[in-house]
Amino acid sequence: MSRKLVERVSRVVDRRAGRRGFLRKSAMAATAVAVAPVAYAIRPTTAEAAIVHCQRNRCRSSALCCDPYTEFCCKLTGENLCPPGTIVAGWWKVDGSGFCDLNGPSPRYYLDCNFTCHDSCSCRWSDGTCARGCTPAFCDCRGGCDTRKSECTRFRYGQCNQDVCVGPLMCRIVTCVPPWTWDPACATSPVLYDPGTRWHDRPCLHEGFNDVPPKAYYAEAVKWMADEGITTGMKSDLFGPDEPVNRAQFATFVWRYEGQPQVEPSNQFNDVQASAFYSQAVAWMVEQRITTGRTLDRFDPNSNVSRAESIVFVHRLAGEPQGSARIDFSDVGSDAWYRDALAWALEHNIAWWAEHSTFDAEEPATRAEIAALLHGYHLRPSTSPSAVAP
Repeated sequence: MSRKLVERVSRVVDRRAGRRGFLRKSAMAATAVAVAPVAYAIRPTTAEAAIVHCQRNRCRSSALCCDPYTEFCCKLTGENLCPPGTIVAGWWKVDGSGFCDLNGPSPRYYLDCNFTCHDSCSCRWSDGTCARGCTPAFCDCRGGCDTRKSECTRFRYGQCNQDVCVGPLMCRIVTCVPPWTWDPACATSPVLYDPGTRWHDRPCLHEGFNDVPPKAYYAEAVKWMADEGITTGMKSDLFGPDEPVNRAQFATFVWRYEGQPQVEPSNQFNDVQASAFYSQAVAWMVEQRITTGRTLDRFDPNSNVSRAESIVFVHRLAGEPQGSARIDFSDVGSDAWYRDALAWALEHNIAWWAEHSTFDAEEPATRAEIAALLHGYHLRPSTSPSAVAP
């Protein structure tokens, strides 16, 4: 039996996690052997699973309530966010799930939302956790046997909010972007893995975009676009914020924003087929004099729209009003063809790059940038500040 236990411990300890992760998992494996040696030896599971025992209830042993892991927050609250009274206390990574794949394999990240401790309590354990009585946690399987535990496990991986003492885990969230971009309070290491969670999922995790951090400058804009039917994302739960926007997609975004006005498809451009999803959008942009194409007979729908082009298109959408904002970008000359549009955008605070030192006019505009641009245009004052009565 002892040899088998040693073999299981060696399999649990994942050396990819780095020295800190190695020591942490070694300690957890040792605890598992001490607490439940027989169960740990005969049941294929992780050290965390052996430590977190199933609560006694009338559920079948295979029910999710008896699962060693914690329930997803969206199942409990409807949102893939840490609930009030909790913070992200740690994270781990899983490869090969397919949930986050967009233009190739991408990892999925799981973040633990732990209760914060009452001010009157202090961390009594070296792992940065406080006693259960220091939080309002109540260990239970909300929703019955088909719901995993919540508020039961006093454990933290420790890469996030390291200066805050936390109580038991309330629930988990998932992201398709690194945790430190989702929550700046998270560190980039140690990188820990738990392949046993690769297929853990809930339908509610696919009701929003898992690659849009809640505090990102474009988060509100993306939500607005989705709510207004301007975008459905690149997949049902992936927006692709860093992906470039081509001219066909940009035309479609603007056309949807304007309510999808019906127009006769134009035969002006040889590269825009009448059956293309963007044909009406392009025809409408031509009708509104927002675009004249790359040439008289070519729209170039598959080419990326540049930052300069996106600003000029939106400026034309507004009717080409005058702008008087000072332009401090070092790479924007006095004779730049997009200068008037940029001055107007800066004046109305709809340019997301206002604090940058360069404009990078020919760089492809990303989906995040276009979302912020259209949202800023939507929120702009209806009257120019210079025309407002005193």
